[in-house]
Amino acid sequence: MWMLIRANALGGEVSAESGAKILAACPDSADRGDPWRWTVELDESADEPAVSLDADADYIASQSRRYEGSYTGVLQRGAGEQLIIAGLAGEALVAAETGPWERWLRPGDVFLVEGEDPETLRLSLAGRDAGGESILLTPRKATALRWVP
Repeated sequence: MWMLIRANALGGEVSAESGAKILAACPDSADRGDPWRWTVELDESADEPAVSLDADADYIASQSRRYEGSYTGVLQRGAGEQLIIAGLAGEALVAAETGPWERWLRPGDVFLVEGEDPETLRLSLAGRDAGGESILLTPRKATALRWVP
């Protein structure tokens, strides 16, 4: 499963603790009744935007990587993992390496991919001023992570 969330899709919700914009969270509200697992935030207060992850370390391991310039490459998501890609500057194209879909990300957009089968995505930044970040979430206890939107 994959899902694109456009900038301000959560109503421009800001974290009370950090003052940063919440890009995505699991679950996205306390009303869901599911236990909190992770939150991805975008801090735009400095010269360069910064993405941060707050996650339940007992439940989730994570790896982050920032991409800049005219980067083009593949991102791997293993079975049961979640991959989060955030647009930071310019535009970035996220596409299925062997599939029919592709989506453009703009600053503040976030793209989530999860599923029980491994997946390879292609990330292409459009120009030297473009930037993005990926966060790979790996389950420590469950066989697969599920996003509770």
